[in-house]
Amino acid sequence: MRILIVDDSRAMQTIVRRGIEQLGYDNLELKKAENGKDALNIIRVWEPELVLSDWHMPEMNGIELLKALNREMLGINIGFVTTESSDARIQEALDAGAQFVVQKPFDFKTLHEAVLPILQGSSESEQTLNDPQVKHTHSDHILLPSLETLGRTLNQSPNIEIQIKKISPLTLKDKQFPYLLGLYGDAKHKAVHAIAIADLNAACILGVSLGYVSEESAHIAQAERALPKIIMENCRQVLKNIEVILFNNERKTHLTLRNANLMRKQNDSVNKLLKKEGDERLDVGIMVDGLEAGRFTLIIS
Repeated sequence: MRILIVDDSRAMQTIVRRGIEQLGYDNLELKKAENGKDALNIIRVWEPELVLSDWHMPEMNGIELLKALNREMLGINIGFVTTESSDARIQEALDAGAQFVVQKPFDFKTLHEAVLPILQGSSESEQTLNDPQVKHTHSDHILLPSLETLGRTLNQSPNIEIQIKKISPLTLKDKQFPYLLGLYGDAKHKAVHAIAIADLNAACILGVSLGYVSEESAHIAQAERALPKIIMENCRQVLKNIEVILFNNERKTHLTLRNANLMRKQNDSVNKLLKKEGDERLDVGIMVDGLEAGRFTLIIS
């Protein structure tokens, strides 16, 4: 992912760069600009996926840069890292399409919480569910696994023993965000046949189940409510492993994981699916020694 840092202070450019580098992503490309005018010239050629901009800069300030991007319809994600504290101006930026506003001085945790949803494509799964062109299947065509089968699939690694049990249906609670959201379909058709939802505690358990992640790292992720790169990658792999136990009885094929991202706010399409009952869903509690228990749900869409 290409990220452009825009600030007239070279010291602040360095601080923001260090904060981004601490996320541990190997494929990040970073460039810097000292004002909105220079940034706009770089953006037109380099096409970054994310711009982190100061507000108050010479020649062209941050809000002017955002409005210029909107006029040229460049479709670039932009967030502000700024001393600007006026509620009216912050709302102006959000209304104009800013993804977030992080106020200086800031700690890396705050910066990471703002940037991670974009790095991890948090809106992709939600946009797919909300897309009216995406078809949903008939529930009697999809077979969900039994509790025992799901348990065996989650326990493929000798590194950790995951215990699961059936629990009451999951509902999304504002104080529990973010949730991990996975969408399953088939390889040939633009359709969503099933979804998987895990709260953050469950996502951390799934993340450590494949190894390469310490229990301490999982504790920190649970406390800070933010998943580092390695845990997120492990979660995607675990959700991919579940493909083999999700079966389309009409097409006689297993489902395929289309995408898996973090969901950071309520979503009407997800909440509609969470109203399903009976055999159309499987809700389980996920437990492992040393970590807080989590909730995991599979639902036919």
